[in-house]
Amino acid sequence: MKKYSFGKKTVLVSLVLIVLSINAFAGPRDHNGGFFLRLSTGLGGAQAEYSDPSAIKLYGLSSDMNMAIGMVVFPNMALHATLYGWMLSEPAAEIGESSGDFLGDVTLGSFGIGMTYYIMPANLYISSSVGFSVMSVEVLGIFNGETDTGPAIDVTLGKEWWVGGSWGLGVSGGFGYFSVPDKEVDENWSGTSLAVRFSATLN
Repeated sequence: MKKYSFGKKTVLVSLVLIVLSINAFAGPRDHNGGFFLRLSTGLGGAQAEYSDPSAIKLYGLSSDMNMAIGMVVFPNMALHATLYGWMLSEPAAEIGESSGDFLGDVTLGSFGIGMTYYIMPANLYISSSVGFSVMSVEVLGIFNGETDTGPAIDVTLGKEWWVGGSWGLGVSGGFGYFSVPDKEVDENWSGTSLAVRFSATLN
């Protein structure tokens, strides 16, 4: 009888632990308030074009980063500062009718203010940020240069799954646009980017 009683208690404790584990894994099902942090990174494609005095285009596979930090200020809506950008490493280059490889790195760094809205209970979201960016260029480690500051936007559509009481993991697609003035002449570099990102969000 003692052995059987111990078995019943073990089963009961195990069931309680399983229920608690499932509940912890499920986490909350909405975003009601509090601190908001989303860390995202991924891969995509980006391009930068300069149209005058001669057409220059740099493009290729890019690494992508997007970080949002702020607060959920209304149910399922967060306001945040956003750091975002991408890097092209030795991208393809077109100058006029000529083409080849650019022996260097091109980086776009942006800072802006954004909003994220969640569609619940699906935990789908749309996020957009408007800010300022700077494009920098490094050639073979012997030359570094950067543009002046110009406008940039980022729009992201994503889906997350709760993995705890406060954390969600997700995947998203992002679109970006920028236009920055060259420091040397009165012309702009501009371009677009697309990216697929994986994210971790704390709320």
